[in-house]
Amino acid sequence: MSVLLDPDSFNPLIRSDDTELVGGTGRIEGREVCVIALNPVASVPLDPFEVLQDELKLLDYAEEHHLPVIHLADRPGRVSMESTAIPLSIMRTYIDPRGVGKIFARFARLSGIVPRIAVVFNPIATTLTFPVAECDIVLMTKEAGMSLARPDMQRLMAGEAANYEVYGGAEMHATASGTCDMLTESPDDALLQVRKFLRSFPSWYGEYPPVFSAVEPDPEAPLPSPAALSNPYSLFDMHQLIATCIDKDSFQEHRGLYARELITGFARVNGMTLGIIANNSIHNGGILFPESSRKLAAFASLCDAFNIPLLFLADNPGFMVGREAESTGVIHHGALIFSTLANLSVPRLCVIVRKAYTAGLYAMGGTGFEPDRLLAFPDAELTIYGVKAISRLARESGLSVQETKAVKETVKATANPAQYVESGFIDGIVKPEELRDEINAFLSHTCSTPLERIVPRRVLCI
Repeated sequence: MSVLLDPDSFNPLIRSDDTELVGGTGRIEGREVCVIALNPVASVPLDPFEVLQDELKLLDYAEEHHLPVIHLADRPGRVSMESTAIPLSIMRTYIDPRGVGKIFARFARLSGIVPRIAVVFNPIATTLTFPVAECDIVLMTKEAGMSLARPDMQRLMAGEAANYEVYGGAEMHATASGTCDMLTESPDDALLQVRKFLRSFPSWYGEYPPVFSAVEPDPEAPLPSPAALSNPYSLFDMHQLIATCIDKDSFQEHRGLYARELITGFARVNGMTLGIIANNSIHNGGILFPESSRKLAAFASLCDAFNIPLLFLADNPGFMVGREAESTGVIHHGALIFSTLANLSVPRLCVIVRKAYTAGLYAMGGTGFEPDRLLAFPDAELTIYGVKAISRLARESGLSVQETKAVKETVKATANPAQYVESGFIDGIVKPEELRDEINAFLSHTCSTPLERIVPRRVLCI
């Protein structure tokens, strides 16, 4: 607790002896939070059903008093990861309406009401996993893990004797399942990251996120070169552009190791919080896959729930096509993006950095999805197909070299964003060095607008 909470701020709300569940209130940078922690070295055994009742009391208290929930998940000392207990002694926790099912429901019903941040320190399984996955931010140490089945049940029921790290390890959840939002080196590092993440959230849905002192961008983060920004087909790390326009050291990446063709994360500009959604062409060309579509929808939904304005940085050739993409639901997950964006209530600023082709324009909050402001960099391209794709189509159609050249020139001319400013389809052209000022103006207007939300907006748990 000493790493997580401000000194001497913890106030236990349930029995304070050395039991399996530790819970109460504390402060993080002066803000009150509710902490629910499983104690793996408890010396006082409790009936598992009574532990659940204490946990429900804490969740009720957090909702009543508008407190963020910090869920520190671990495995009780009486529970082994090597073998599964025959469940005769815990049947009440299974069937009683106030048992495990109630815990699952209670965590879920806090969705969009107060922020929920979970940390997993060691491997956990079965009923301990779902409350973690229901939280808004999930951090795992490298020694942690989560699985529905312990290794013996994995072998008996699925016929698999896979290494635990392969099917339940923290790295797998950070890179493949997307359940882990941040992988940390140590327990202390995880708790420090909780403190940082909390800065991006209000205490509940009825408030804006806190505003901090303004900080200049990192002076060692140079603007991307004009050559990189003018060539839509070169590889370009969008983190480089992000660093030039946000407060130094304010970026907290969300699912940074998962679906890396899309960047999602929290940052501040002049002390004001925003969520960033950006394509990253150095991974899979920045194309949207089913995984990155889920990542986008989940993050946008989270920001919408807690009044966090969104910045979209588009450098997107569109959605992935082909047999694998279609069979894994690229249409379904693309529709999830559109359903999410169409129902957002938070302000959105959309900037076309280098390109927005086909439905990628819409997936990044563009035309038709009513962004509060839609801008483009001077050399950006807005078109159905890029020049490379058009050239291939022209050759397939049997056009001559001269005819193909003419088509390419026409496409380049119609892709120029300046003409869409004149037509009123987009709001303006912004130079890279002006982007921070645009974001600052956008956030300043947002923060000065009274918040009128009176009901919560649920977070998509995906």
